[in-house]
Amino acid sequence: MERNLYRFGRQYLFRSHSRRCAGSISLDLNDWKAHPLFTKEESARIDEFCHTELGYPETTLMGMAALSVYHANEDLWATAEEIWIVAGTGGNGGDGYALANILFQEGHSVSLFSLGDSKREDSLFYKSLCERSEIPIYSANDLPIQEEEAEEGSVLLVDAILGTGFKAPVSEPIANLIRWINSSPAFFYKLSLDTASGFSPNTETSVHIEADSIEELGTRKWENIGFLSEGKMVPRYYESIGFPTRTLKGEGFFSNRYYLEKLDWEDFSGLLKRKTDSHKYTAGSAIFFGGDEGMEGAVLLSSSAFQSLGGGISKIFTPSLTTKEIILHTDPSKMVSVSKGKEISEDPFFPKTKTIVVGPGTKEYPEFLKTFVLEEHQTLILDAGSIPRLGEPLPRSGKILLTPHAGEFERLTGKRCTTVQSAHPVALDFCKTNKVHLLFKSYVSLFVTPEGNSFVWESPNPKLATMGTGDLLVGIIARFLSLGYSIETSVYYALSFLEGTRETEEPFPSAFEILNYLVRKL
Repeated sequence: MERNLYRFGRQYLFRSHSRRCAGSISLDLNDWKAHPLFTKEESARIDEFCHTELGYPETTLMGMAALSVYHANEDLWATAEEIWIVAGTGGNGGDGYALANILFQEGHSVSLFSLGDSKREDSLFYKSLCERSEIPIYSANDLPIQEEEAEEGSVLLVDAILGTGFKAPVSEPIANLIRWINSSPAFFYKLSLDTASGFSPNTETSVHIEADSIEELGTRKWENIGFLSEGKMVPRYYESIGFPTRTLKGEGFFSNRYYLEKLDWEDFSGLLKRKTDSHKYTAGSAIFFGGDEGMEGAVLLSSSAFQSLGGGISKIFTPSLTTKEIILHTDPSKMVSVSKGKEISEDPFFPKTKTIVVGPGTKEYPEFLKTFVLEEHQTLILDAGSIPRLGEPLPRSGKILLTPHAGEFERLTGKRCTTVQSAHPVALDFCKTNKVHLLFKSYVSLFVTPEGNSFVWESPNPKLATMGTGDLLVGIIARFLSLGYSIETSVYYALSFLEGTRETEEPFPSAFEILNYLVRKL
């Protein structure tokens, strides 16, 4: 199962719930359980803080980590004829020794394979416990020899080779060891502690353990976001070991990165329901611009998403007469004007609307946007061809949300980014400098605010990998914006709403079919 990748024990951690602050229209991080993510440097500082400031003995946290992993995986251990733990020379290896001691005392058949003498006192302590218990400890070089005696698919491997303190590249001896582990038929399951050894999110060809799951210890790791193995997202299990992650939010300990959970589907009918005394403007209004020749359906899809989800009134501006004719033929109730965009701000409808969408079905940044001035109460969404090139002026005043995919992000910033980790500093600088919001769309999406908050949406959905879903997304965001929700909340609701497509029986639905399915599901 690919969604909700963090799990507590064997249960999904991110259990969505319907509790909301009465009357609130902005995202409340505590209410929605936006869980903090920490970089490896921040995690190391928290670990050091626990030792130096809080007085934790170094062996305590290592033992708590091992105990958490043991209890979280009791069902998994029971499936293994043998458990082999490959332990490195650092703290990650120490976690492996501590886990081996618990497994042995609980009656499991466990062997250790060491890469050398431990460099830390806490690791040496747990290694000595293993030696006193006479747990078999071999050199990692002996793995091929022991493999000859093991039955195929009988061994559970615990990867405790390299932790989050690892810096790429992997040394050649360890790289060869990792390649051997990945190719060995002896292992039916590979569990990594804290991170898959050798993995680096910014190195496309990194040699790393092809883990079946990862146990993150003490903090949820920023670097692990988006980790794939053989083209599939790898489940990550978070285990608390007592780190004060809720109290240590100062500079150096936390950089305002969060992991968002999804909203329960049952909540959407209440969020989108029209009030009894609604009229077309209070039900939500929006302006759409797009639909160049040959791309007529995009702006129709965006505006249809807005209307189908309860929007009261909208108007479409398009540079194409063909687009206008197609729209009116499809739905005569729609308001459509042929325009290159300059007439939008002069239209009587303009000051009455909160939300403007420019981009669906556009091929390049519209000229009118270079001098366009929003009113203070308005939010502008820029999408698709209307994502400007680096250096092109953005509209003034109001609020702006840009929704680029990776190629459009490169056009906007001049930087090629293929992961959320590489996109993050670029997006953060752009948003702070230009005072805009940005949603970087990929199989893992990144949402950044001008205040410097960052939110990860890690819920790959292959059913959305079809043309038109970006147009659908901005139409849904526009709908929530028109109801008065903040940009943060509107993006969060829209991403959660599209999660509803997972239950459709159609294996490869079109964007139009997705919209119809979601509306019926409501």
